[in-house]
Amino acid sequence: NSEKEHLHYITLAANNGNYKACSVLGAYFMTGECGLIKSLILAKHYCEKSLEDEDVNGLSAYIFSSALLQLGHDRYEGIMEIPGHSPIPKALFWARKGLEDDSFPLRDNLTFILSATENEVKSHCANCRKEAEGSSFKRCVRCLGA
Repeated sequence: NSEKEHLHYITLAANNGNYKACSVLGAYFMTGECGLIKSLILAKHYCEKSLEDEDVNGLSAYIFSSALLQLGHDRYEGIMEIPGHSPIPKALFWARKGLEDDSFPLRDNLTFILSATENEVKSHCANCRKEAEGSSFKRCVRCLGA
């Protein structure tokens, strides 16, 4: 009963534009807490609303970045660099913004998102998505010759 009441008031506050409530509700949807079904779409939605605040909250930035990357991976079957549809630039932007929050305890997770995503993108050919072996042009040998 107390959990339902808590969720009710958090939802009311989030729907009335309270940024902190949006952040908490986004976290609940990301993890499936408080009896909610895990939903990356709703986690992304509520965290995006909380990021409209001038004081960017590290938790919202972390959840938003994670949700964007997971949704992109699911929607585009692992091909994350579709021009105009890639979640990578937005996810990296918000992960960097989240690092500005010195009080955020999961800063290592944001750093991991940044480094893992950047390394993944840099290691593949921008043209055919095959692994580019040591090429500084982000193209594999086959695509460089074409």
